Amino acid sequence: MTMTPAQQMQSTLKSESQIANEFANLLQVERQALMDRDETKLNHCLKQKQPLVRQLEALGRQRELILKQAGFPADRQGMAAFIANQLPAQAETLQKMLASLKQTAQACQQNNQINGGIVSVNRQYLQRAMSILRGRDPEASAYGPGGEYTSGVVRQPLIGRV
Repeated sequence: MTMTPAQQMQSTLKSESQIANEFANLLQVERQALMDRDETKLNHCLKQKQPLVRQLEALGRQRELILKQAGFPADRQGMAAFIANQLPAQAETLQKMLASLKQTAQACQQNNQINGGIVSVNRQYLQRAMSILRGRDPEASAYGPGGEYTSGVVRQPLIGRV
């Protein structure tokens, strides 16, 4: 039996929501690993993230294909028109599924930004510590023309003196 476009969309949105929820949970685990500086757990999270991202991308392409095959543009307006063109019960189900997916996607984006901020702060601390150990003033640092990290002030380094 062939699935209707509405059924195909429901199946795709359901799969997308499941993967997006896994991704959101993984981002929370990643945040804890970043805060704990747990390299093993962090590497495990990184290995798990890539397949989830690929699955989400594939499901997004599948959603776009369903829209195109049904004669709708593969964008927000196309999705809204697709949903509006369904029977009321199917339209309501699709709308709820899409709203849930959007909410999860927003949570993923926020968690990813927070994790990126943690990485950035940790990188800054590491750069300052390395500058101090190398005998450079961490406050007099800048970026060179090629984007490399430089420091204008050089003192006696702590590393290599012993």
